Amino acid sequence: MILVVENHGFTTRILTHQLGAVHLATATELRGLDLNEYSHVVLGHGTGAMDLQPLRDVPHLPVLAIGASYQQLAAFYGHTETTGAKPVYGQPVVHHHTGGELFVGLAEQVELVSYHAWRLSRLNSERFTIHATDGDDAVLAFSVNGTNHWGLHGDPAALQSVAGHTVIQNFLALGSHATAPVGHITAKTHKPRRYEVFTRTFHGELDTGATFATLQHNSSAAFWLDSASADRGQGNITVLGTNVGELTQTIRWDVTTNELDVLEGTSRQHLTVDVFDYLEEHLWESSAVLDLGGYTGGWVGYLGYEAKQATVPGHQNRWEATTPDAYWIQPQAFLRYDHSDRSTTLVSYHDPALLDTLQAALVFGSDIEGETLERSDIAGQWRLCAAEYVDRVGRIQELLQAGTAAGICLTDTFNMQAAGLDGLALYRRLRTKNPAPYAGYLRFNTFGDDLEVLSASPEKYLSIDPTGTVESKPIKGTVARSADPKQDAAIAQRMAADAKIQSENLMITDLLRDDLASVTVPTTVQVPKLMAVETFATVHQLVTTVTGQLLADTSAVKALKAVFPGGSMTGAPKHVSLEILDALEAGPRGIYSGAMGWIGHRNTAELNVVIRTIVINDGQLSIGAGGAVVVDSDPVAEEQEKHLKARALMDSIAEQL
Repeated sequence: MILVVENHGFTTRILTHQLGAVHLATATELRGLDLNEYSHVVLGHGTGAMDLQPLRDVPHLPVLAIGASYQQLAAFYGHTETTGAKPVYGQPVVHHHTGGELFVGLAEQVELVSYHAWRLSRLNSERFTIHATDGDDAVLAFSVNGTNHWGLHGDPAALQSVAGHTVIQNFLALGSHATAPVGHITAKTHKPRRYEVFTRTFHGELDTGATFATLQHNSSAAFWLDSASADRGQGNITVLGTNVGELTQTIRWDVTTNELDVLEGTSRQHLTVDVFDYLEEHLWESSAVLDLGGYTGGWVGYLGYEAKQATVPGHQNRWEATTPDAYWIQPQAFLRYDHSDRSTTLVSYHDPALLDTLQAALVFGSDIEGETLERSDIAGQWRLCAAEYVDRVGRIQELLQAGTAAGICLTDTFNMQAAGLDGLALYRRLRTKNPAPYAGYLRFNTFGDDLEVLSASPEKYLSIDPTGTVESKPIKGTVARSADPKQDAAIAQRMAADAKIQSENLMITDLLRDDLASVTVPTTVQVPKLMAVETFATVHQLVTTVTGQLLADTSAVKALKAVFPGGSMTGAPKHVSLEILDALEAGPRGIYSGAMGWIGHRNTAELNVVIRTIVINDGQLSIGAGGAVVVDSDPVAEEQEKHLKARALMDSIAEQL
């Protein structure tokens, strides 16, 4: 068995997939383990400190220390001198090597991606043997004389560490090891209640906006999961529904108190329970499988960013959101519109009479686009002024220079009074100005509150299809479009070739690969599309696709809990980024940066990352925006990017006032 020591890194689980049969332990657990029980030990990259004293007793045990741990291993054996080189994160570093041991069978120069700030220099030849250096003679790989202990600056688990697999195999060849199957904890299977399902289908173009406006009357909660950019080939299915019906459940949750309000039909309850447990245990299904792709019933709603306190072990929120940390509806009846063949399917569980209610709301014809109106002044403000935001970018860069993290996604919040503003009318204007594939509108007035979520999100956070394929599409890289076609194409090409943007995207890709590795079958995590340009109404963005095969008996709810919050909105490593962001940001993010969408039947799901989103809560309007800060960031440009991402939202508000 191979021991892998988790050190708050963000490629550790991908590394375990490469290694095979492993025991994963935390750095604090290392001292309590009998290392003689293991064939190999890998000390993972990360930011935590480790007590390496147990290594004294096993000099012949193959040990590989990666990234930050390579520096800790050298320090343990008495060497602390490092170079003053600029940190390189998410970029390949050329390793000039000796060709032996770890580098057998590789070209004289190999590239491994770096996520560690410091490089060792001037190793004592009586204590260490150098096996690889960079172009400036800093040490990138070494072994400790008289032992089988190795240090490696590069991260062999990173996506673009092209020689990483060979390095790992060479390390395993340094000692014998058994390849026992990897053990996984099997989730308890939940047997949901099942209800008879009734459907009706109509053909013809549906005016989804007008239909929703009619449908949502006389309900205390409603949802519109909107493929607003279907005409661009981005999304096919729009789903509309409310919380009308005796079986329908509406739930609201607070992460600080763990209190959950439940409305089922007309019955109310107040519970103390984890929302993830409730979502899983109370999901019911149909008695027959609907032969439809996508949503066929289940929970629709959101999970706010501060729900991270319930998903990240040991993390405590500094801020408490003014909005509920989760709000979900499990509708008894809803309708689906398929944009590809212009068909509308009405769906009702248990009660066929609810189909009549849905049918009465149908409005056929084209969505009427709102005309451009004169802009009004917006009387609101960001929590951080320009100088304060720039200062915080600089403070993050100091942390990156020190090796505390590799990249951090700093955000800010715009607030204004929204008294008298029609949220649904504003959303219809927003979807016209900035159509997006994972857009949607949620309204909740169920428990005496007044909450609307208007999302024009272009980013898929997590989807799971009936075959168990898991997919995430992180976005890193955003530039404004030009009205001139040639200039517009050139802008997209420059973004795709930008080294800073590429390193941001790769870093989050590796973080997402690692997140998905925790809930997927080993070796199935793949990147079918790396840094592809996707074009939206107002911006070009660089989008990567990460996929994997969900572990057997792992529910969609458990998968969501394991990977939340989305790495594209935190930074890497995630654990460290959350602590830094809580300290530097000026308040809670609330719904922004969370996840919105559905968790459905047959263990399926599709959720967005809540970005490009307006939240209206009890007469207050808020918008979140920000971006990833890396070593090469320009603080002033980062502040300008914040405004770029909020521009379409601001324009919609200015026209609607």
